[in-house]
Amino acid sequence: MKSIRFQLLFWLVPSFIVIAILAGASLYLSEKRRLDSNLDSELNKLARAVQLANKMPMSARRFGAVTGTANNIAEKTKRLLNDDNLAFYLQVWNEAGTTISKSENLAEQQLSYQKQQHQPRHYNSQLTSGEAIRIHSFSMRLGPRSGEINVSVAMSKTKHNQQLAILTYKLISGGLFFCLLLSLILVFTIRKTLAPIDSLSEQVAQVKAGTLHNRLNAVEVPSEISPLVDRLNQLLARLEQSFERERQFNNDLAHELRTPLAAIRTTSEVAMKWPEQASVEDHRYIAESSAQLQNTIDSLLSLARLDSSVAEILIEKVCISTLIKECIAMQLPLIKARYLSVVSSLNEEYLIDSNPDLLRIIIANLISNAVAYSPDNSEIFIDCKNTHSILTIANIAANLNESDLTSMFDRLWRKDDARTDTKHVGLGLSIAHSAAKSLALNLTAKLDNKQILTMSLAYAQR
Repeated sequence: MKSIRFQLLFWLVPSFIVIAILAGASLYLSEKRRLDSNLDSELNKLARAVQLANKMPMSARRFGAVTGTANNIAEKTKRLLNDDNLAFYLQVWNEAGTTISKSENLAEQQLSYQKQQHQPRHYNSQLTSGEAIRIHSFSMRLGPRSGEINVSVAMSKTKHNQQLAILTYKLISGGLFFCLLLSLILVFTIRKTLAPIDSLSEQVAQVKAGTLHNRLNAVEVPSEISPLVDRLNQLLARLEQSFERERQFNNDLAHELRTPLAAIRTTSEVAMKWPEQASVEDHRYIAESSAQLQNTIDSLLSLARLDSSVAEILIEKVCISTLIKECIAMQLPLIKARYLSVVSSLNEEYLIDSNPDLLRIIIANLISNAVAYSPDNSEIFIDCKNTHSILTIANIAANLNESDLTSMFDRLWRKDDARTDTKHVGLGLSIAHSAAKSLALNLTAKLDNKQILTMSLAYAQR
């Protein structure tokens, strides 16, 4: 993906160039119109001078004289203007289109002849010598008995074109200079504006596992980037919590593994040193400790498979009540031993689309947890008819408090007074929680004011 700097330069620099071209073209056309207008004004004055210089005198009109002096129109006009510095061209045609008069500076050259219809007109032309000229053509009468003549007066556009050429050079050079200047300013501005992003990237590059407690500085960050910095700081907070949980998990795991290993080693060393004193209780103790280790390792392997599984989970129709009955049957000896009562509200026809193996893991761990930590002679309530949840399991949990609900799905978490129990390693709810996530389900815990713990399994909201 292209950088922000490149994209800004790619769009803004050509935009500056286009704007400069349009502005230069507008100035050029405006100046050209102004010069043409000035030239047309001069030609209009010249045309009025021609008409004024060749009016028939009142005395000639009184006696009905016919002037017939079209041959000296140019000379009369010059005498009237009395300006030797004014250079103009003049040519006169009769109605047949024959030249009857022209200024001396035309020599053998001719102005373009266009018979006038109604209104005078201005147009550009060129002499045979290559000189660009501006022409004003009109018609006039020399006297009451004479016919109309067509007159064209012209002035050179050489100075006009020179001014336009100078203006063009200035516009091009000025436009290039200002485009270059604006580009440099743009580069500097972009670099200055994106400096907080560079600083932010440097801060992110400094983040390591041991510095997750540090947060990104958002003091001088632009408002557009502030949400990103906030999200990154939130991400760092979550990572810090995750690393802290991992460190705590490693510590707890070391404790869980060290205790049975130490017991096995101590018992086996004593048995090896004094074999005649070894008893069945020593071997039973070693077997129980080994079983605890195997249980812990098997649970950790189950969690690892659930966390790293990328294979497609097969979905089929599953009867919830059937799975609940199977899991209750597995816990039936302990239920009878502790005089527990299971009150279930099941719907035999309640089917959901899920994976039976993962769903069995969830239900088995939830029921096992309820049976293990419910007080003797208490009730366990199981409901799979709730419209808000797939399954709810409720039991008395007198030793829990509200703060425990946020930790009870952590790995190896158990209440302190339960740590001497070698049958549970504190991974059952973690396994159930991971299996629920794999099935896009939510496993939540709620504790009411009567110390009733309710575990709910429901579809994740999208």
